[in-house]
Amino acid sequence: MNRKYLKVVSLLGTTLLTISLLTACGQSTKDVTVKEDTPKKEEVKTTKKTEKPKQSKLGSRTNPVPFKKTATVDDKLYNDNGDSFPIKFDLTVEEVVRGAAAYAKLKSMNEFNDPAPNGYEWILTKVKVKFVKSATEDLAFNIDGIMNFKVVSESGDIYSGDVYGTTDPDFSYEMYVGNEKEGYIANLVKTGEKAQLRYEEFIGGQVFLNLQ
Repeated sequence: MNRKYLKVVSLLGTTLLTISLLTACGQSTKDVTVKEDTPKKEEVKTTKKTEKPKQSKLGSRTNPVPFKKTATVDDKLYNDNGDSFPIKFDLTVEEVVRGAAAYAKLKSMNEFNDPAPNGYEWILTKVKVKFVKSATEDLAFNIDGIMNFKVVSESGDIYSGDVYGTTDPDFSYEMYVGNEKEGYIANLVKTGEKAQLRYEEFIGGQVFLNLQ
């Protein structure tokens, strides 16, 4: 049986047990800030001020984190007693490969990776994560390419079949504050459609990152 499939089954079991103990699971957008490359200069405005339409929260599906920008995400860790500890971690999409090039790269990582099913193409995303701040140094932060990430096609489609891509390095990490990792996440996207990468915590809260 595929190693990736076994991992998915194991992780799903753990996740379902966790969710069954929770009273609710929200889909709200997490608090996110984006790191700018250079400080913005103040512009002198001479035209009449006009009211801009209200923009959705940064990191939402309608206002995703811009491609290759670093998103600093506010989150929480919980100990066995249920005490919460605020944390911050950085997420950066560094590279996106899709279609035939993505499948060729997947085959070089694992010769048993399957081709994309009809109507879909592979999208391979290189992501960097850095655990930058925590109210405790005793709890580790966990992040996984299969359990925490989905690709959303422009039409709203999220692939729900049984084809999974095995990457090398596998994006599945446990880390303490100060550590950083990077790796590839493989997903399937509707052929030719624009896409977003959605990060979602097990207990609710999500962040959308643009993939183009």
